Amino acid sequence: MFLRSKLPRMLGAACLALGLISSASAQGVDLPAQALKRGVNILGYDPLWTDPAKARFQMRHLQAIREGGFDHVRLNLQAFEHMDAQGRLAPAWFKTLDEVLASALTAGLQVIVDEHNFTDCAKALDSCRAKLKAFWRQVAPRYRDAPDAVLFEILNEPNGEADALWNDILAENLQIIRETNPKRRVVVGPKFWNSMDHLDSLRLPEADRNLVVTFHYYSPFPFTHQGAHWVADLKNTSGVTWGAAAEQEQIKKDFDKVKAWAQKTGRPILLGEFGALETGPLAQRVAWTSAVARAAEARGFGWSYWQFDSDFIVWDMKADGWVKPILNALIPSPGAPVATGAAARSSDPALDHLINSAKVSAWSVYGDGQSTQQVACEATGKACLRVALQGRRPNPWDIGAIAPVTGDIRKGDKLQVLLWARLDTDDTKAQATAPVSLQLGAPPYTALLSGSAVLTGKLEPVVLSGTAQADQAAGTVNLSMQLGQVGQPVWLSAPFVLRNYTPAK
Repeated sequence: MFLRSKLPRMLGAACLALGLISSASAQGVDLPAQALKRGVNILGYDPLWTDPAKARFQMRHLQAIREGGFDHVRLNLQAFEHMDAQGRLAPAWFKTLDEVLASALTAGLQVIVDEHNFTDCAKALDSCRAKLKAFWRQVAPRYRDAPDAVLFEILNEPNGEADALWNDILAENLQIIRETNPKRRVVVGPKFWNSMDHLDSLRLPEADRNLVVTFHYYSPFPFTHQGAHWVADLKNTSGVTWGAAAEQEQIKKDFDKVKAWAQKTGRPILLGEFGALETGPLAQRVAWTSAVARAAEARGFGWSYWQFDSDFIVWDMKADGWVKPILNALIPSPGAPVATGAAARSSDPALDHLINSAKVSAWSVYGDGQSTQQVACEATGKACLRVALQGRRPNPWDIGAIAPVTGDIRKGDKLQVLLWARLDTDDTKAQATAPVSLQLGAPPYTALLSGSAVLTGKLEPVVLSGTAQADQAAGTVNLSMQLGQVGQPVWLSAPFVLRNYTPAK
């Protein structure tokens, strides 16, 4: 049953075990409260910015990204082409940017606003320098009151003519940003295409501790860019392989160098881009992608995969769905192959005991007089399902939320359920009770475990635990929350159902 007196013990066994509370950084520096973890680059080359009617990317994709397991997006802006002769950005362009930011935040994503005109800055520095300052003089004050979940990135991959003066360019634009955003996190990286080999060349203000340092990683380049039409030496190249022990070890050595720099300087690290082009063999691209992501995570680096759409893709626009091998390489799902070695040992062992899909989208809601939408919240995943209820129904089961249990259950299994829920109200005295159970998905809907949740205006955990009394085949059991007599809107987090998990002492 649901007992508040058991919360400390149960949360230790479920909440902490699931890794739902952020762990300390592996690199030994203090990270921001909303540290960037797993992200993806979006919208760099989409028609959305010039002709929204032809856009491939839709706002619904932001929710899909969140549900896929990502916590942030890196928004690649080619803003210079939307400026007039005086450097003023077009109102229509700002309208689109406003919509993207609002939709991303609503989906529970953090957003890096990345000025991406690196090619212009490599070839025409004087013009670029003026446009870059004009960009930040408009963008920074416009979003001065945006949530902390919005970050600024001064310029992607400075190279060419920009290299020699990069520290000066960085400083002048950081000063512009700090005039209106004194504490906003700003992403900065070294010259030479954000190369890790040039981290020591960065000159950062020591007192400004709201800087996130980024680097990009596409090594070995002949493997990740074989067949790339924009690389003259590789556009006709194919069949380059990856995966030898020495190649795997090189990633670790490279990332250890970055970690050493981070520890020396006390700066948090974001791997802002990495990916392998589709022209390479899929199995080896998957292995490389997994190796890079796990190496970054093992050292406490956040990462942003390149990219959602266009090329190096993790989302297939024609199929309207994830490229599952790449997604699973980035964010291993329960039951999917995972990396071995130290990176695998650093992952949360509780994930091996999940027997459901721990996503907000796992919920389905039935009954008349209800509607649903996803909203940003402070639960794990930063997203909740809001169930709008139009008054009480005669029976609790007249309206319900159901999430399927996809794994099998055997007699004697120890089962644990955890989710967060609240009433959508500011009334501190509001309270309602909702039955909660693990039950069969077909008549007579026999309950394996049952209890009740006391809902208030505060987002609080709902915990259910017990022992299975009989075998149940995979897909025959649901987690159910009966809402028919609650009578007012309810928020539900992603549900977690674990089988036979015992947290480490």
